[in-house]
Amino acid sequence: MKSLLLIILLNLSSYNSDINTIRKLYLSAHTNEYNCNNLGKKLTFIEDNTSILIKGYEGCFYFIKCKFINNPIEKLIYFRKGKKLLETAIKEDPKSVELKFLRYSIQKNLPRFLSYHDNLERDLNFVNANITSINNKEEQKFIINSLKSITK
Repeated sequence: MKSLLLIILLNLSSYNSDINTIRKLYLSAHTNEYNCNNLGKKLTFIEDNTSILIKGYEGCFYFIKCKFINNPIEKLIYFRKGKKLLETAIKEDPKSVELKFLRYSIQKNLPRFLSYHDNLERDLNFVNANITSINNKEEQKFIINSLKSITK
């Protein structure tokens, strides 16, 4: 019984470390292709790749990757893949403040002609209304600080 508890605790701490690293990589991924690819690599090699939140970040990676692709058809493929992953993650966990924040941050930075901006105001309102209900202080701090930089 003690060994089972130890395994669970080790996996949980590994996940928390991974998600904190992914958050940091996400914030810098849009700045250059190297950082974007680092986010993609981390997402590929993460142990708990079945997590709904990880799926959301993977969707965001595909959106950001579009910025560094020249081929319009390839861009569209990445865009659709990112949209599908992010929307699926939100459907699986519609009360996740972090997932709604991710969608907001993506939609806020996408060109309007892509017609993926329907949830912008709704997501921002949801995040602002529920930010204090987040128990994980690291997650809460990440979202608050990121929102400040996005809404400037």
